[in-house]
Amino acid sequence: MVTLRARGVGRFFTAGFLGFWLCGWLAGECFAIWFLGNAASALMSGDGLGSGPIRITSGTALGIGAFLLLWLAIWTLAGIAAMMEFFRLVCGVDEIQAEGGGLSLVQRRGPFRRRREFSRDILRRVVITVRGALGVETPTGTIELSRLGTGEDREAAARALRAELGIAEAVPASIPSALPKGWEEVVTPEGERAVVPDHSIRKIQARVAGVAAVGLIAAAVAVVQESLRKPQLWPFAAQLVLGAGALSWAAVWLWRGRMEWWIRGGRVTLRRRFGSGVRDVFEALRIELTVMSDSDGDGRFTLEGVSDKKRRRISSALHDPVVPRQLGQYMASAAKVPFEDRTTPEARSAELAVLKTQLEKSGPLGRLAVRVFVDVKGRKEA
Repeated sequence: MVTLRARGVGRFFTAGFLGFWLCGWLAGECFAIWFLGNAASALMSGDGLGSGPIRITSGTALGIGAFLLLWLAIWTLAGIAAMMEFFRLVCGVDEIQAEGGGLSLVQRRGPFRRRREFSRDILRRVVITVRGALGVETPTGTIELSRLGTGEDREAAARALRAELGIAEAVPASIPSALPKGWEEVVTPEGERAVVPDHSIRKIQARVAGVAAVGLIAAAVAVVQESLRKPQLWPFAAQLVLGAGALSWAAVWLWRGRMEWWIRGGRVTLRRRFGSGVRDVFEALRIELTVMSDSDGDGRFTLEGVSDKKRRRISSALHDPVVPRQLGQYMASAAKVPFEDRTTPEARSAELAVLKTQLEKSGPLGRLAVRVFVDVKGRKEA
């Protein structure tokens, strides 16, 4: 069994901030519960809420209470998440054990305890993620196991788990037999193979957008009618009308339209389909997977179709390259186009070497940039 515990002095600064925030959270929680209790009492008695010149009628109290009830649910969940993070930083413990041919994870966060189990057939690799966490790579993505301990602790844990599970450190790339979660292959009305986002997810998105559009349309109609008597409401009414129109169009597009990648020999073509109409938008000759780091150091993995002069995004994921990589490998194999994975350590080292050579040839400023930026980046990725 591998045990990782919270370590490092720096974690107490973040824990102190969370502790201060939780004091404010508790005050907000108590106020909302107090108000809801008074609103319920006023509603049952039929009297208004409050006294003196500030008095809220039962109808208004009901509306405010409904809003506060929703706010309280979200606020409570946020507080629980903050408490779990607070306890993770102060006294968190993760116990990982290879048992029964699989992997079990027990996370202890003060009074909170969570257990998860993973069967051996879904475990492909034990890895250290881009954010430095210990994780396992599965066919549907990388699952984070623990961020506790030091980097050396997590590296040692990864080696121990690989030995216990009999998993090699590196698994040779293979062509996936199925698309990753969130994507599906369909046959278009023209009888062609195409890769599209999961239709069931789009249906849910369309329903949510439709319900929201109906609510916004009702609010827009009410405000427009009121603005006929009160011209000062015209700007607000115009914003509601524009918002209702945009949301309605989004619902119609999700229900009737889609972007699809048509896969055929030597080509991957992006098509826009709406109803019975279809139009070619972009044609790619190869597929590339790249990674870029933002200001926080988080890596975003982007899968793109590439032509001679243009690029078009196919999919992207934060921190985890498994889904875009599997999607790119599948599409490239099906369409018989080249697939270049530029996120591997070897590929990134080669890119840094080329960049270093170009900068050194550019002059004194280029050589300074090599010493200040490129060499530092190379040491971080090594």
